[in-house]
Amino acid sequence: MSAPILMITPGATRIDVSADSSELVWPQDGRRVTLGRRTLQVLAQFAVPAPADAVAERLEKVTPGSGEAVRGAVRMLLESGVLCEFAPVLPAEVSRRTGLFGAPVTAVGDAVRTAADFVVLGVPHDLGATHRAGSRFGPEALRRASTTVFQVTPSLDGMYDPERDGRLLAGAGIVDAGDLMGEPGGFGGDLLDDLERAVGVVAGAGRVPVVLGGDHSLTLRVVDGLASVHPRIGVLHFDAHHDYGRSRSGVRAGVHHGNFLDWVVGSEAVGCVAQFGIRQLTPREPESSPKVRRWGGLSAIGADLDRIAAELPSDLVWHVSFDVDVLDPAVMPSTGTVLPGGWSYREAVGLVTGLCDRLPVVGVDVVEYLPGPDDAPAVTVAGLLARVLHHVAVSRQGSAR
Repeated sequence: MSAPILMITPGATRIDVSADSSELVWPQDGRRVTLGRRTLQVLAQFAVPAPADAVAERLEKVTPGSGEAVRGAVRMLLESGVLCEFAPVLPAEVSRRTGLFGAPVTAVGDAVRTAADFVVLGVPHDLGATHRAGSRFGPEALRRASTTVFQVTPSLDGMYDPERDGRLLAGAGIVDAGDLMGEPGGFGGDLLDDLERAVGVVAGAGRVPVVLGGDHSLTLRVVDGLASVHPRIGVLHFDAHHDYGRSRSGVRAGVHHGNFLDWVVGSEAVGCVAQFGIRQLTPREPESSPKVRRWGGLSAIGADLDRIAAELPSDLVWHVSFDVDVLDPAVMPSTGTVLPGGWSYREAVGLVTGLCDRLPVVGVDVVEYLPGPDDAPAVTVAGLLARVLHHVAVSRQGSAR
């Protein structure tokens, strides 16, 4: 039996009593609970519903030896009624919304209680962009366009694909948890914290998080969330740009969409970053690393995918990170940093889905789509994503046998 997912009991108002304590008040029944600073830090981890063990393990990484104290704080919070088991109440306006491919929209905690294979998370964040902003509008634009490509049905019987003479995404459940929203003026930090926690909750429940960006810097936090569940992970990085200069760890100052892989490569949990489609001209070659493998430009198109997969570590699970600028601008003009000479739609589909057939994929993100006046680029991204998810689902179904 899976561990219960906990949430902060709804309706609380926080009143700061001193620098080291605050009082939570439930006006509807007059209940009051005073909490110290450290307990409040534990409570904050449940801003996105999560299992207690996942929170304890996450804080243990930050402060070694704190796990038992965190579990004790969680028990106290449960006994005092500050935390409760997750029981979502969806506002009418949320339940009426349409998610990716027409999937039902629900909260993260509710999504992981379903039998869905995929949980979609929108991240309207582009504060990590160094050139053209606007990818924060990508998640909703992709959702709108996606239903012209594929539509989820309650029976999960998929849709007929005449190119394959078979059904696409048959038996694969998809739910959409909507967009994660940060505080105005918060510079995106709280949104990215919520993203990391939400990805950990989804992955911890055995589902595949599908993250719609947003700029590419958010992938660092997606990898962090996956690493809270999977001790060894690899990243399949499809991009026109290196997004990597040198391996870094520790303080994450100045993270943006052009350097986030510095910290991904520097993470102890990441065993390999495999890059495909890189064609950016740079003053200097990125620092070499035994973790980084690269098939630049068109070199992977038409290559033996069995050989590519065999060259990658066999002890990892993999996250697919797809920057839409890996496509040629003739196909994908709707991105912030276009470069000539990229892939066609069919070349991208063949390579990405072929690798998904051969490697265990536990996460997917699509980033750097900037909506424009023409919906064709959004339809292109949605079509590619539908086929990628189909191959991930088939691979997962095969491994479960």
